[in-house]
This record gives sequence, C-alpha cells and structure tokens, in this order.
Amino acid sequence: MGNNASIAGGDDLAGRIERALTRPRWRGFDPLLRGLFEKQTDPADRRSLREGVRAAVACFISFGLFDLWLFADVGHISATTRIVLGLTILAIVEWQVTRHVAVHLINLTCAVGLFAAAAAWALVARSTIHQDTFALFLVFGTVFVVSSSLFFRFRFAVSAGCSSAITALLCAVVAATGVSFDTKLVLNAYFLVFLWFALYLSWQLTFERYATFLNETRARINEKAARDKGRQLARIANTDHLTGLRNRRAVVCEYAQYRERWNKDRRPIGVLLIDVDHFKAFNDRYGHQAGDNCLVGVAHALKLAADAHDAIVGRYGGEEFIAFCHVDDAQALLGFAEAMREAVEALEVQHAERSDGMGIVTVSIGASMTRVGTSPELERVSSEADRALYLAKADGRNRSHHFDPDAPESWHPDHGIAELLARALADDLVSLVYQPIVATDTGRLCAVETLMRLRDDDGAPISPAAFIPVAERTGLIGELGRWALRRACTDILVGGVAERVSVNVSAVQLRAPGFPMYVARLLGELRLHPSSLALEITEGIDISLDAHILDVIRSLKALGVQIWLDDFGTGYAGLQWLQMITFDVVKVDRCFLHRIDTDDGQLFLQDVLQLLRNRDLRVVVEGVETDDHLAFVRSAGVGMAQGYLMGRPQPVCQFSKAPHHPPEDARRAPS
Repeated sequence: MGNNASIAGGDDLAGRIERALTRPRWRGFDPLLRGLFEKQTDPADRRSLREGVRAAVACFISFGLFDLWLFADVGHISATTRIVLGLTILAIVEWQVTRHVAVHLINLTCAVGLFAAAAAWALVARSTIHQDTFALFLVFGTVFVVSSSLFFRFRFAVSAGCSSAITALLCAVVAATGVSFDTKLVLNAYFLVFLWFALYLSWQLTFERYATFLNETRARINEKAARDKGRQLARIANTDHLTGLRNRRAVVCEYAQYRERWNKDRRPIGVLLIDVDHFKAFNDRYGHQAGDNCLVGVAHALKLAADAHDAIVGRYGGEEFIAFCHVDDAQALLGFAEAMREAVEALEVQHAERSDGMGIVTVSIGASMTRVGTSPELERVSSEADRALYLAKADGRNRSHHFDPDAPESWHPDHGIAELLARALADDLVSLVYQPIVATDTGRLCAVETLMRLRDDDGAPISPAAFIPVAERTGLIGELGRWALRRACTDILVGGVAERVSVNVSAVQLRAPGFPMYVARLLGELRLHPSSLALEITEGIDISLDAHILDVIRSLKALGVQIWLDDFGTGYAGLQWLQMITFDVVKVDRCFLHRIDTDDGQLFLQDVLQLLRNRDLRVVVEGVETDDHLAFVRSAGVGMAQGYLMGRPQPVCQFSKAPHHPPEDARRAPS
C-alpha cells in the first residue's frame, strides 16, 4: 500500500482508524480511509476481477450443456449465445485490465456483463416449448444473483444494483412463462428471499474486508511506531547528543568490529586520541554555551576529515575525541592524524585566553596502532595513544605525536599527580565543595552534591578530570573516597545544612571489599538516616559485565542508601542500567539542556525526560545556568535542577541554608 500513504499522518490516521472500528456500520466508511482502502486493494481487486471473470464465464458456458439436454428445440441457440456473450465479456475485461482501466470501471463492466448474460440467456431459453422445465431451470438464475459476491469484489452499491436488476429480470421472465400461478408465486418468492440473502452477504463481506484493512493498517502503524521508538532509543544510547558523534559506548562497539578484521587479516588499526588545547581556559573566558558550540564545531570538522579517510570518530568524554581506521603503516597513521589536526586548525575559532599566543582553538593528537605480538584491545592501544598525546602537549600543543614502542619511557604527568594524591590528605591538599540541588518551583534546597578538589604544592588547582582517573588507577580513590564520605556527611548532614547529600563513587570503590559495611558503620556512627545519603554513579563503565558491583548496589539500596545515576546520556550503558537497577534519582547531563536553543534539541531532551517518566523516576536536570534553562526545565515538569543559576560549588563555610531562589521572572510559571 506504499506505507498507507506514508502511514498518512501517523497519530491522526491511528485516531481515525480507532473511530472507524467503533463506528456504526450504517454510517458508512470514513472518506479518507475508504480512499486508502481502495488504493491498497486495487492490485488485489484487479487480479480478483480477472480470475472471477474467467471462472464466471467458464461456469456460464458450461451450463450450455444443460440447455442442449433440457431444451432440444432452442438449446443449440442458447448454448451458442452463452459462448459468444461469455467470450465477448471476457475479452472486454481482459482488455480493460491490460490497459490499466480504473477498477471501478472494470467492476461496472462486469456488473453490466452479468446482467447482459442473464438477460440474453433468458430471452432465448424462454421461447422453448418445455415451459415447465424452463420454469424449474430458472432456479439456477440465482447463480447470476450471487455471482457479484462469489466471483467479484464489487462495491456494495454495485453489487446490490446488479443483483436487484437480475432478480427483477428473473421475476419478469417467470411472469411470462406458461406455468401455473402457484408456481410463479413460489419462484418469485424464492428469488426475492435469495436476493435478500445475497445483499446481506455482499454487505457483510464488504465490511469484513474494510475491517481487515483497518486492523492491518493499525498493526502497521503500531509496528512503525515501535520501530521508530527503537531507533530513537538506539540513537540515545549510541549518540553523543551535544556533538552528534558516536558516544563512548558506540565507539567501543565499532572498534570491536575493526578488531575482528585485524584478527583475520592483520591489517593495522590506527587509533587517535584528540584533545582540544586549553579548553578549560576557553570555557572560563567565553562561557559553557560557547564551549559547547566550540565542541560542536570541532566535532563537525573531525567528522568530515574522518569520513575522507573512511574512519570512525566519536566523543570520548569532555573535550577528548577518539578516531580510528585501518592504516598501512605509521606514516599513514601520522598522515591521518595531521589531517584531523589541520581540519580543526582551519576553523580558526578565536581563543584569546591561550597562554601560548596561538589565538585560535587547536587540538593535540596522540596516535598508536595495533602491532603483531601485542594485544589489539582498545584499552591498550588508546593507552599508548594517551602517552603520545601527552608528548604532543609537552611539545607545545597543536601537534601530532606517534607512540614509539622502542623509545625510552617518558615521564607521564600521572606520576606527579599520583605522588600528590598519596600525600593529599596528610598535607591538606584535598578539599570538598558543595553545589545545591533545588526544587524548581519553590527554590527549596533538596540536596547538595559533593565535589572533590585537589591543588598542588603551589596552590594551583588540578582538574578532577586529571586526578580522579589517576586515583582510580593507583587505588588511592579508596582512601580518598572514604574520607569524602565521612567529611560530606559531617559537613552537610550533621551540620544541618541540607536534608540530603550526594557523593560520587567510582567503580573502584564499589568493587572494594566491605564497602557497604563501611557505609553502614559510618551512618550508624554519625546517627544518620540511610536515605539522607545518596551515592552517585556515572556511566563510565559497563556494570552489566560486573556482577559484584550490581550486588554491592543492591546491598546499599537494601541498607536504605539512595542510588543516583549521574550524567545520564553521556556514558556506556545508561539505558541498560535503567533496566538493571531501580535508581532513586536520575541526573540528566547538562549537554542536553544546553542544546534547547534548537527545536531538535528541545525535542530530544523532552524524549529523554519522557523515557525517564515512563520508568517512574525522579529527575534532576544539570547545567541550569540561565533563566531560559530554568523556564524550560519547569515547563517540562522536572522537579529538581542543579547549575550555576542556583549556586556554584563552594566550601561548606560559605554554603547558605537559605532557599536558592532563581530570578523572579524565571521562577514564574509559564502562562
């Protein structure tokens, strides 16, 4: 049916179908649906007409044998009439079908042909001298009456008209025969009763075919909606919403396919780690919205360059991107890296805050490739690319550097960070700041999120994006995490600042033996209700592959501790997590909100929120920085928000327990 006129209008068509299925039959067909019905059934009706005419003509001619046997005086004329008229009707219909004449005209031809066949035979046969036999044989005239439903798929009006005309003809012929009045009365009554049954049969078949069409169309619409929803969920699961590139999860899946080809033909896979130079300074100078726009532009340039090399590119997290493709050698890999670097440089996005005087946004790239005798896993190759990336930055940035396995090991900045972390607690280099999470309608403080800060010996801050991964790799996150939990509970809950505090925990902490017991002892020691503590986990790992972590999370929930999903939509498997864990709160990543300046961005965020509502989950939207952000969040029915508009992260000594009210015009409900 050509997708039912593109499943014409989707929801509107579905509504019309539902109404049509409950509509009284005496009210007839919906005009739009009737048109779609006829359009869909047109090919089948053409085939049916052709086959029906052939069967009807064969039946009509075969009855000529009875004429020859019963009516010896006129049988030869009657049989000849059947043959000539039947073949003529067949020829006309065959010509119409091959010439693609409209179905309703072919139907009309068949209806006229039926009546003509009945009339021609009756006029010839009625002149026989065997009137009693003829009168009895007229009973078979009902074959003409029922043929409109038996051999053809006429519209009810055409079927009713044809059957009624033939019945009237039969009654007239009976009236003209030389049989008794009683015989005429019985025959006419029989014809009229048979007409009634034939009309009912035609009416019933018409509506049954129409109802079948409606149900099939409804099933197609539902199937299309399910496919669209599946594609939408797949898009959410595998696409970085800010840049439109593949996200980390999709990149890992794509690389697995490349690895399979490597295992077969040993053609090297080249991997690039791409980092936007001085991006934090760009964000601080121009704001997060400009930072997001910058990342979108960089992503677009990288995508074009990657496509030219038949490569895969994705966002790996923050301002870091990853790309990979098959390469022949290290020289080809460096050529690919330089093409990616030059594509970003050519954008000439202004960056006045660079300390190196470059003045535009650039990227540094580390490159590595699979080698025979070493693991082709992405974790290893990307780790080598990360080492090369550090050397590219150390060499002045806006550079590409290839990992050389034969070169002496270079110092890596992780070594210095690890040394700082090892003495961070003893030397008071680590601290906590807190950011409010507020009710969007009243500004009431619902909770605060705990954020860890680290500075070096000179007091310069070190980004969490730099020191948290090092703490996890070295195992120092365990001690730091326990310290943060105790300090946050003491500062916020014991101090009465807020009724709930959230603390981020990593996979390393969750895997640590006895972690639930430590949390239980801490809450008992401080005499805190378990629900006042929320542990935030991010999508940084695929926990579906780690049964122990799932058991730990279930133990914490059984204890009464709240489990929140942080940065939803940016990591590996948020949708899968929603199926496996009943989260108390889901925090939607800021990148979704910062794209609502476009219709597609608004629609996408609304789809994400609707998905979470369908799971009956409480939601916090992150990144609320402007009045427009808050107005949208409120209009979307989200109860809690977090962002600079409500309050920046700050030490507990500066944290106010007063309501965090946004500007009055932003707080006003949309009219």
